[in-house]
Amino acid sequence: MYAIIDVETTGGSPMLDRVIEVAVFVFDGEKVIDQYATLINPRRPIDPYVTKLTGISEDMVKDAPLFEDIKERLLELTHENIFVAHNVKFDFGMIRQEFKRLGIDFNRKQLDTVNLARKVLPGFNSYSLGNICDSLGIEILDRHRAKGDAEATVKLLELILKNPNASKYIEIELSHGIDLDLLPPYLSKAEIEKLPEDAGVFYYKDEVGKVLYLDGSKNIRKKVITEFSGPAEGPERKRMFELMRSIDYELTGNELVAKLLAYKELKRLMPEFNKKPKVQAFTHGIFLDMDEGGFSQLKIHPLEWPNGELVLKFASKAVANKILGKIIKENNLHTWFALRSKMKELGTIDAKSQKSFNHNIEKAARKYLYRQPSFFIIGAGIHPDENSAIWIENNVYKGFGFFNPELTEATPANLKEVIREDEDDMEVQKIIRGQMRKLKNSKVVPY
Repeated sequence: MYAIIDVETTGGSPMLDRVIEVAVFVFDGEKVIDQYATLINPRRPIDPYVTKLTGISEDMVKDAPLFEDIKERLLELTHENIFVAHNVKFDFGMIRQEFKRLGIDFNRKQLDTVNLARKVLPGFNSYSLGNICDSLGIEILDRHRAKGDAEATVKLLELILKNPNASKYIEIELSHGIDLDLLPPYLSKAEIEKLPEDAGVFYYKDEVGKVLYLDGSKNIRKKVITEFSGPAEGPERKRMFELMRSIDYELTGNELVAKLLAYKELKRLMPEFNKKPKVQAFTHGIFLDMDEGGFSQLKIHPLEWPNGELVLKFASKAVANKILGKIIKENNLHTWFALRSKMKELGTIDAKSQKSFNHNIEKAARKYLYRQPSFFIIGAGIHPDENSAIWIENNVYKGFGFFNPELTEATPANLKEVIREDEDDMEVQKIIRGQMRKLKNSKVVPY
């Protein structure tokens, strides 16, 4: 039996946001045998973006029941049923967090119709609910509302179940390959089963909710199962296993955002069993300015140097010297330096040659960190209809955020508005450079 569920929420984070509408259809594989839908008072503001998308305003929910008022009905509808949703990681995460606030450990087997549709019905350009339903001729009567989206998901699941390969893929979805004998002694199998096979940050917690360890991964469940695929070895790992009681997570949509958020959380929480991050304050930089003859030059100075433009920042003068040497060698700048010396020696400076010299010096310095100094990296978001944006300006990481491309055009001005500010340092630069080498399904928006 399946409980097909859709929720609308105040925002995108299970840990911070609240459910404002829920719809449940109990489906036996052939027909709907029970259903329920209601608005919910979240007792907090609704993001204007959500109101614009769903049409649900704060005035509409102010007299609606609280989640605690409907909890028994939801427990009844989902009891011993498989929790099904389109992008189940989000809907299950939001519902589970609401129950967690009430002291209830909500766990159900889960199926994602996004994953199932991709395997059983391959070949479509997009598997977002709106697009896959349009492609299959399934009408959504009330898009971006819980009942309308849940009802469309019922029809999608019904179509999937008619495929002869469906049972095989459903079995794969429900199987986790967990070896119970290798789990930490006080960690239940349910804590693994609830984890999504998607990008995000996971947190190992003790009995009072203190974070013991965290990490970012492109596949949370796979990463955690891998970590528990062998016995605990060494005193530190054994002690962590003894203390562990639960696993929490926050979805990010893609691996790059997961790594950036994990590093940010690592600095904020300083978990006992993580390797402590090195605090590397920037002290020196490579500055770009002009000499007395109008030629561009690269010089190393302390960051407070008042002249020229700061192009790159480093943790020490030695590192800055090393990188400057690398820039000169890899871009064959010695040839340009020789040309400059020759023009100065002859006392005849050719304007065109000088312009080319300046262009190449600047280009060489700016491309060391990234291919262009100011840009956004656009990647997958937490929801199928959402994208992430990572902002780099003048080679400095500014932060990341999320947006709906149907509502927000990916222009630099618009993207700056969705960014949550973050701090740049050498580890962040390393994360971004490393991930950009293997980025797929992402695009860069320079400006």
